[in-house]
Amino acid sequence: MKHIIALLLAIMMITCAVGAFAEEDSQPPELPTGAMGEPPQGGPGGTPPEGMTPSDGMGEPPQGGPGGPGGNPPDGAPGDAPGGQQSQVEGQLGSWSLGGTDADSIGGDDYAYDAALYITAEGIDTEKSSTDRISSGDYDETSASGIVIDDSQSGHNGILIVDAEYTITDASIDMLTDADGSDTCDFSGKGTAIAAFGDDANVTVEDSTIRTAGVATMPIFADSGATVTIRNSTLQSDGGTLSSEYLNTPSQTLMVAPPWILGIMGNSRCSNMMGRDTTTNVIDSETSAGAWAVLSTDAGDDMYLNVYNSSLTLNNADESAAAPLQAEDGQISETLDDPYTVNYGSGYGTYVIGRAVETFAGAEINVGTYATIFTGGSATYTALEAGETYELKNHAGETTATYKETEGKVTEIHSDTFGFMAHQNENSITVEKGTVVDSGYATFLVKTGASNETLTATVDDAQITNGGVLIQVMDNDDATNGGMMDADDPENTNGGSQNFKAYHTEDAGFNTTAAMAGNTDQTFTFTNGTYTGNIYNASGSDGLEGSTLNVTFGEGANYSGAIASTSAIHVTYEGSQAVKANGGYAFDDEETAAAFAEQYQNTSFTINEYWSIGQVANLVNDNGGNTINVILSSDAVWNVSGTSLIASLTLEGDAQVVVPEDITLTVNGVEYTNCTLTAQDF
Repeated sequence: MKHIIALLLAIMMITCAVGAFAEEDSQPPELPTGAMGEPPQGGPGGTPPEGMTPSDGMGEPPQGGPGGPGGNPPDGAPGDAPGGQQSQVEGQLGSWSLGGTDADSIGGDDYAYDAALYITAEGIDTEKSSTDRISSGDYDETSASGIVIDDSQSGHNGILIVDAEYTITDASIDMLTDADGSDTCDFSGKGTAIAAFGDDANVTVEDSTIRTAGVATMPIFADSGATVTIRNSTLQSDGGTLSSEYLNTPSQTLMVAPPWILGIMGNSRCSNMMGRDTTTNVIDSETSAGAWAVLSTDAGDDMYLNVYNSSLTLNNADESAAAPLQAEDGQISETLDDPYTVNYGSGYGTYVIGRAVETFAGAEINVGTYATIFTGGSATYTALEAGETYELKNHAGETTATYKETEGKVTEIHSDTFGFMAHQNENSITVEKGTVVDSGYATFLVKTGASNETLTATVDDAQITNGGVLIQVMDNDDATNGGMMDADDPENTNGGSQNFKAYHTEDAGFNTTAAMAGNTDQTFTFTNGTYTGNIYNASGSDGLEGSTLNVTFGEGANYSGAIASTSAIHVTYEGSQAVKANGGYAFDDEETAAAFAEQYQNTSFTINEYWSIGQVANLVNDNGGNTINVILSSDAVWNVSGTSLIASLTLEGDAQVVVPEDITLTVNGVEYTNCTLTAQDF
């Protein structure tokens, strides 16, 4: 929870957690003839807050994990505040240590929980339980059945469990509040319907319905090694309206909405997971949020998220029908409707951070912006097979729940904008067994050149559709947008460097100057499927170090598209529609690229047009740092469908590259056209 006075004076602390945006009807503009290439015939543990990178002032990440405030705390420690100041407070629950100062004495504090039912290892804590809020149902020290809570008071908790096993069945919990973020906190769990803390907390929620409204008022919170298993339940977070004083920030002490440089907006998270070795299992359930995030993972280490036969949906695609995002006269109270989120709300399905491991089996993910954002960890998107019994694990390899599939089901991802985005630290992604990934624009959006970002992606037997781009590597917006406000910024009222600059600017035109090669690699392998969409590496074009892109097509892979080193510029919505209408192809000459840039480049936009983040156009250009290496093995085929420029090409087995007439493939300075290349040609 964040105290309003703290937000204004920058001496206290505030917290967090709906907003949304709607479709803007616009037709793709008409392209000039020949404009683009040749068309063919998606805290604790040393973890930084969302959107923050070491280049934003967080320092270098510690060994073995992402960088963040104070690095990795010892086991059981809550972590350090920035600057090395220990911020453990009396009465604190959970791992997050950036909240209030004394949970026992300061009303409205981030740790001052006020629960209808407070459960500990010793049973029901009657002094901390306000059971008069429970209108019906039965409960004792181990379980609650048929419990009904209907509480509209901002800042209240429903059921809070500390280091205890507890089962909740047939619950109906409505916490529909007008919270503005001043007395709720989705980093400490204050204001959450069901919150679990501690290694010995093992909580099961079955056959239940939980709905919350209000900023940072969530259905589920898990922290400090707790295990929460949700079965056959419906969870919905509607969010609310931010205080007018709020300024966009990556600081968890102040955060009430996502960092705008992620290209998303909102203030609603359905769940959050924090701390070391925490686990959340979602089985046979429906989960949704207004905008920002469905199942979020935040500051912590080695957290496990297991989603089986369940749905994740961001609502509020029609933002004008939702509650105002921020009160009048606020920084983002005039935010325009997001033209990209035509079916679902702005935001992401899940967040991968702090070496988190996430598994989606037979899941359905419906989002406006990203299925998952990666900032350090791994995720697997796979299928359920009929008759199989699955064991859902935690970090220690222990089985925390089991699931038996009766029919068989693939994972489906539907995103209005991008499939996946990676922008910090070391990440891996596996997409397999018929998983469907349908995104309006790029499938994989990789932002590099800051925070040592790397991504290793393995795609096998997947069904992928996109707006013309399969892989887009680009410079990290976190750095190129200018980062944090200066302490003396006249627009700042909240402590200087704690807030993002609320605007983006870039030089006009495509940058074709030489770049330095960095030490990071982005590695993709595609097998057993038909894959389309262009592959571009535009890293290094904004002054950051370039990143090497390695792409392998293996057994059973048939790929159609262009692959090229490029330079990139941000584009307006109209510009993105022009790119998409032309198949996502890069320009292949500077004159037509310059004409396009003059008409459609987005050289300056503000936080109120946050969705412009990540939307780019490409010009074929080797800057010396954006190397692409391509390997084809076994029976793989690459059908070159647009101007391509790569550093190396390796063909093995029966693999072949088909280059049609009037298309040029350049490999390390050698041009190929109107030919079929095989291993014998190299």
